[in-house]
Amino acid sequence: MFPRATPSASAPDPAPNPPDNRRDGRFDVAVIGAGIVGCALARRLALDGARVVVLEKAAEVLDGASKGNSGILHTGFDAPEGSLELDCIKAGHAEYLEIRERLNLPLVRSAALVLAWTGEEAVALPGLMQQALANGVTDVEPLERAALLALEPGLAPTVRAGFRVPGEAIIDPWSAAHAYLLQALENGALLLRGAEVTGGSHDGTDWQLDTPRGKVTAGLVINAAGNYGDIVDDRLIGRRDFTLRPRKGQFVVYDKPAAALAGHILLPVPTKITKGVVVCRTIWGNLLVGPTAEDQDERATATLVPEALAALKARARRSCPGWRASRSAPSMPGCAPRPSSRITRSAGTRRPMSPWAASAPPASAPRLALPATSRR
Repeated sequence: MFPRATPSASAPDPAPNPPDNRRDGRFDVAVIGAGIVGCALARRLALDGARVVVLEKAAEVLDGASKGNSGILHTGFDAPEGSLELDCIKAGHAEYLEIRERLNLPLVRSAALVLAWTGEEAVALPGLMQQALANGVTDVEPLERAALLALEPGLAPTVRAGFRVPGEAIIDPWSAAHAYLLQALENGALLLRGAEVTGGSHDGTDWQLDTPRGKVTAGLVINAAGNYGDIVDDRLIGRRDFTLRPRKGQFVVYDKPAAALAGHILLPVPTKITKGVVVCRTIWGNLLVGPTAEDQDERATATLVPEALAALKARARRSCPGWRASRSAPSMPGCAPRPSSRITRSAGTRRPMSPWAASAPPASAPRLALPATSRR
């Protein structure tokens, strides 16, 4: 698609005079939103030689949905079999492992334990393990109560059974996104902050985007606007083919001594509604418990609710009684977009939809490319 740039071996600060990949003020791609998805897209496209601009409405990057993230590098063992979600998770997992040393990105290979606390959950374990095998995660290991308590002595003895997923790991979503963006900038991408897309039009060849920073011309627009994705759609094509409702997730963060009581990522048996409350260390040595799952109308802010945090702490203590003596640090909330529908695959193909599919939309009905994302 584009003349290929030479990838950098690392991601230092942007070069003082990065190459100007614009041509007559035109960009090949405008990425709306500088969250983890937007930063990753900018990196990949810039390395492929595209002229990329990232438009972020806030004063800083990672100011929206990406703020509230558990930081788990997921294998996709429980993703729907044959889904685009699974393809994206597996590709992201493999690429992070491939590039992390060159980009100096952290990784804690903690593995995960999926734990059953009730008879109903224990009955669901074999099916979940079979799903993992079907998804290509073939190293899962079933464990009875005694084996679980040997691995994690801090667990409550009421745990019934579980299985281990060796490939689950802990990363830092903040440093990853910043590294992606820095490498994009080093390879000629441009970041415009305070550049909310307020409108735009398509002339049959290019998009003309209106922002407080001036007009931006691009051949392709990728909507990675997080909680505002449906609003961006409406502003640019005059309709919303999907709607987003923010789902707030609150986390309790414990001081570092508590992390000694959980060597693995501790996962519940997921339900059809939610993947449940996760317990895991952070790369900084704290312990994270959460998130909650609370639908709300407010897109910009996520406030802490003491009752929800107390319920998380109580749940954590039931799982690991030793945490009763642990002190919690300041906690954090975040909002992730909950879509009314999901992108699946292009008709007639088993490969993920390409963002280039919208590079030349018909003038009568210009479309945006919508990246598919997955988030625990």
